[in-house]
Amino acid sequence: MGWFPNILKGIIYMGVYLTTTMIIPFLTFTWINEIQVLGVSIVLEQLEYERIIFWISAFGLLISACAFFNYSSPKQSIRKGTFALIQILLNCLYIWSYKFSGATEVKFEIVFEITNVGFIAIDVQNMVMLYMGIYFLTILLKGYDLIDFVINRDKIRQKRYKIIEEGVDES
Repeated sequence: MGWFPNILKGIIYMGVYLTTTMIIPFLTFTWINEIQVLGVSIVLEQLEYERIIFWISAFGLLISACAFFNYSSPKQSIRKGTFALIQILLNCLYIWSYKFSGATEVKFEIVFEITNVGFIAIDVQNMVMLYMGIYFLTILLKGYDLIDFVINRDKIRQKRYKIIEEGVDES
């Protein structure tokens, strides 16, 4: 595969990660910040909202940049293995930032017909911990891939050059 298809693939995946890690969460939290359902208004303080958006933006940009370098790298290269491992680690930090930015605890303020006010809290911290477990296993897999790429570097290069030579001979 030449350099142009690799760059194009990197740009496409960078766009996918920008959409999933930045645009969709930004629109979701903006929508949640302004929504009122059946007389229930969702309370997100401005400081909480800004903190959530900051961490989503910071890690979203880093993850998207790593996705570009990961997916634009040649298969079985050390660069691909390194950026894949960095991207997984950033994904872990991204998920973890949801917990510490306050995004996992969105409070609904309920005003009852009588002048009582109550609160209902949605706690998705267990889901965050489940994702962290899955990412831990993925880190092990990507770490193994990187070690494999480093140890078998010469075999991978020989195989790659053999395929390129065969392709040149046929044309």
